[in-house]
Amino acid sequence: MYVSVTRTQDPLDQPLELATIAGEEMAPWLRQIAGFEGLLVLSNETEGATLVLSFWESREAADAHRVARMEFRDRITSTVGVEVVETMGFEVAFAELGEQLAALGRGAS
Repeated sequence: MYVSVTRTQDPLDQPLELATIAGEEMAPWLRQIAGFEGLLVLSNETEGATLVLSFWESREAADAHRVARMEFRDRITSTVGVEVVETMGFEVAFAELGEQLAALGRGAS
């Protein structure tokens, strides 16, 4: 499992709202890409920062669609006025998800 992590800097007055909108816009598009496994968007309102984690079955799957993903990311971030600070890739070394976290992925709150 491979994860692409993008960190953004948001306007301090609305990072949670912007992060939610961005996630809602990205998820349907990403679901159409072979190898996409999931999306997690984390927001820190105090710092005005957002982390966007997209999960892929492999580095190869993520890399195969990297250019299109970056173009889509840039369109979304420019629309909502967010600055991309960095994007990095990570191999998942370990994961243990509890029931509540797993339920988030099924639309529960």
